[in-house]
Amino acid sequence: MASQYGKSRRSNAGNWFLHRITGTFLVFLLITHFWVQHYDDTTRSVVEQVVTEKGERPEYSEAAQKAVRAKFGADAEVTSYDVLMLRLADPVYAVLWKGFNILFLIAALHHGFYGLNNILTDYIRNPLNRKIATSLSWTAALVLLVIGVYSVIVAGWGYAP
Repeated sequence: MASQYGKSRRSNAGNWFLHRITGTFLVFLLITHFWVQHYDDTTRSVVEQVVTEKGERPEYSEAAQKAVRAKFGADAEVTSYDVLMLRLADPVYAVLWKGFNILFLIAALHHGFYGLNNILTDYIRNPLNRKIATSLSWTAALVLLVIGVYSVIVAGWGYAP
């Protein structure tokens, strides 16, 4: 039976275990991200206004409005994107959350693409085609990692008041 799937002395037990660990870690990261972004004291009031008063823009704190208007002018409209970018421009907040988001991205990409490669190796029987599909999927994961890390790092640049 081993000859049907190709001979390999390399065990995937480490990757299998890492797949389980990243899945558990993703649940923790998702709950933490959701809690801080939607239920933290600084964001809860905004979320409650958006959910309860549909059709109206949320009211931001005076500090957030002042920071946005200082950056874009006295008559600038305060949007959630501007408030988020100003939060990501804060050095302490940005380092913590950008690091958190990069860990989230790495765990999600490994977990997702390892699962995809398991499916590919289950259904592709030709060893050459399997190798090509696996290489293409990990190349796509690497491209997404580079784009994602770049996006996380540059978020908030140029928004400092």
